[in-house]
Amino acid sequence: MKNIKQLLNDSENVSLVCGASNAMIAKLAENAGFDSVWLSSFEMHAWNRLPDASILNVADYADAISKISDRINIPILVDADEGGPSAINTIRMAREYSKAGAWGMCIEDNPSPKRCSFYGMKAELENEQIMSGKLKAAVEKNAKEGFAVIARTEALIQGHGIEVALERARRYTDEGIDGFLIHNKNKTPNEVLEFAERYHSSGLKTPLVCVPTTYNQITVDQMKDAGISLAIYANYSVRATVKILQTLFRKMITEGTLSAGNELVEPMSTIFDLIDVAEMKDNQNRYGS
Repeated sequence: MKNIKQLLNDSENVSLVCGASNAMIAKLAENAGFDSVWLSSFEMHAWNRLPDASILNVADYADAISKISDRINIPILVDADEGGPSAINTIRMAREYSKAGAWGMCIEDNPSPKRCSFYGMKAELENEQIMSGKLKAAVEKNAKEGFAVIARTEALIQGHGIEVALERARRYTDEGIDGFLIHNKNKTPNEVLEFAERYHSSGLKTPLVCVPTTYNQITVDQMKDAGISLAIYANYSVRATVKILQTLFRKMITEGTLSAGNELVEPMSTIFDLIDVAEMKDNQNRYGS
């Protein structure tokens, strides 16, 4: 297994990271060929019917990390939101997430309390000195050799422009980060691609990361040509699950029979394989029930 740092520094490929906030979805992502999973704040909150507003805490995330990391063989990258109110909070995040089994965390320059980039976010970026302190704390105080720290800027989403985003990149890379995530919610990738060109031409060497949720027509080849090292395919698992289950449940109710959902479900044998029933039986035979 390559860890997050190794994926970021794989010059031959764009590493693909799939949003997955429980062990079953994470295993399906691994089976499909993703390089890593993204423990997303949006998805973690959505599965609990909560808005993405820092309502869940460090213990909630550490518990999820522990359960997922025990059941998959690809690394976990954690969405650490804004890293908490201060660097003191970031230290605990970095220690607990790395001890629980994660191989990296991403910290964004939204001021605390963080609000999702797609709704309700503040109009200003976090103070540069505060953000730099959080990044430095995560780099120095995590509890795992090889643990990666990615800095994410909201400069483009907030409309501050490419130059401000580049200034933030320069400041954050000084703190020893392993990756820089340029976030954007435009419908096309044009601004991200322009940023990537200027980023690399300016001499910045830290691997570049993107999250193409809204400009999802971008291809892996386009990202590779732009010098993007890692792409996070976020939130599709929760959105797909909601769509399929809404269809399934409505069919069963309207048609008055459980069998109305037969074409939308996998056979039980598929689930048995995914949860390693055969391994359990082997262990029973070896160790007794």
